[in-house]
Amino acid sequence: MFGTYEKFNLVRAEYARAGSTQYISEDYNRPGVLRLGGNRGGDPVIATDFLFDIQLTQNGAPVSYTYFADESSICLDSKDGYVEIAFTDRAHLRIRGDGAGLRLVLRSAVGGGARACRGLYALSEGCGWEAEFGKYGKLFFRPLNGAFLPTYVYDDAAGAYSAVVFDFLPDAETGVFEAAIHEYMKEPFPFGEYEDFDDLVDETKDEFEEFTLKYPNPAAGYEEMYRYAMWTVWSRKSIVTEGLVEPMILFQVAYLPVAASWQQSYNAMAMLEDPIEAWRLICTMFEYQDPVTGRLPGMMSYAGGTLGMQPPFQGFALEFIISKIGDSFLTPEECERMYPKFAKWANYWTTYRNAGRGDDVIEIHSPNESGWDDAANFKDGFPANDPNPITFVILMMDSCARLARGCGKPDEAKAWQKRAEKLTKILIDEFWDGEKFVTKVKGKSVDSFGIESYQPIILGKRLPQEIIDKVAEKLTAEGEILTEIGLASDSMKSELVTFGISFVGGRVVGPQNMILTVGLQSAGKQKEADMIARRFCDHVKREGIILGYAPYDYYPLTGEKAEEQIPPAITDGWPWSSWTANCFLTMCGSVIGK
Repeated sequence: MFGTYEKFNLVRAEYARAGSTQYISEDYNRPGVLRLGGNRGGDPVIATDFLFDIQLTQNGAPVSYTYFADESSICLDSKDGYVEIAFTDRAHLRIRGDGAGLRLVLRSAVGGGARACRGLYALSEGCGWEAEFGKYGKLFFRPLNGAFLPTYVYDDAAGAYSAVVFDFLPDAETGVFEAAIHEYMKEPFPFGEYEDFDDLVDETKDEFEEFTLKYPNPAAGYEEMYRYAMWTVWSRKSIVTEGLVEPMILFQVAYLPVAASWQQSYNAMAMLEDPIEAWRLICTMFEYQDPVTGRLPGMMSYAGGTLGMQPPFQGFALEFIISKIGDSFLTPEECERMYPKFAKWANYWTTYRNAGRGDDVIEIHSPNESGWDDAANFKDGFPANDPNPITFVILMMDSCARLARGCGKPDEAKAWQKRAEKLTKILIDEFWDGEKFVTKVKGKSVDSFGIESYQPIILGKRLPQEIIDKVAEKLTAEGEILTEIGLASDSMKSELVTFGISFVGGRVVGPQNMILTVGLQSAGKQKEADMIARRFCDHVKREGIILGYAPYDYYPLTGEKAEEQIPPAITDGWPWSSWTANCFLTMCGSVIGK
């Protein structure tokens, strides 16, 4: 899947496994150098002290190597030997080698050095060494065959380690070694017998294959990239910790290792062959719901805490899933469990973000509350009456009505339905200007005509046909929002377009293409949805599963050369992301050819 001479390497796509907090990536600044890291500390890979250079050694000296990784392990090869590394979902990784050893050199991403280390000591009876890394936790190095040699230098003047190196060395007679590295935050996990390495590899392969059964078959021609996308989602499945009380899907492994609120619903939408798991993912963020206000956090991480707030995407995701496979997974018990939580979340928006008009129209106070951090429709500031979160609130109300009916509360269901219908009418009457949906600040329409102006198409047949037709026309007009690789996040005729360090300032990003194609499909515009989805998915096949793509190397409005993105950075479109992966899976599995 990933390798030195493969189509995709580990510069952009970090190697990981479901249920593990460790990862391996290739150093962008030093091609061919792999690095081992962990994300429980919450730091991005470009700013963490907890990184180890991976070296292949022979006779105690580093040698050059190539690598190849599949779903189950990664193998480093030299001329006369190899080392294989396999992650597990049981808080340790396994290593074996033949004709070569493995050296791990602690080197911070910020200026180098070994300052992450707080101390090392040998455990009794010669069973291994433990190393303390502060907020990053502890590692226990246990040789199973061959030898283990730690080398370290403590700088008394600096009060920190200046060098920390761990060597796994092959047996002098057989030339092989095998080892385990355990990770934990406080107390070590008990260890005993280890499974056979080959059995571990087979187990991981089987687990991934079982995970792929959660997805419908892809449209013809996308099978290989579909597998990459499924692996990307699977490998970002979190462990359970004090910070994450249920398994969730992380946004990225190394760059931004957080579980974002609406992205759990993105992942759910693609898992149509496992509606119970899809429903579980939609519900996960409600584990952190504020019991008083009903607010959901925007992001959760292993390090705990939250960041910002994102729109109520859960209603849209639930409606999509039900439109495809029905609602048999919504048992009366599940409706009873989740209806109060959904209701609190919907009422949070109409209470704490109420526009003060005496109805359910809301205003948002930051771009995150719409989902599009630097969209052009926010250029006039806040608070803003934005039709996009209003649309999500409508669909959330519809979901509240459905759940209320499911647990025997017909009067409450009718009340929710009435509110949803009234808010839909307001959206159409006040925010549709005949060409697009407009954002308003202090009652004045914002002069913007980016992709966000058409997102309410997700209401489908609730909208009048003339609006559906106009939105489809605008989204398929060549050279404006539609590009050769899908829908751009802003019109190519806008002076604000940028393909540089921005989120949705003009790039082609997965979520918007997924949302709009699903919306067109639900509105009866399958031909248009199919065409747009194919353009986007064809480009993903070529370039991989990154967060956002520049549609041109110049700006169509001016003809000027576009500024280059300088990777790697957290906020640009550079690293692989489960966000693009799950959107690709939804388009390939449920939009194209459907």
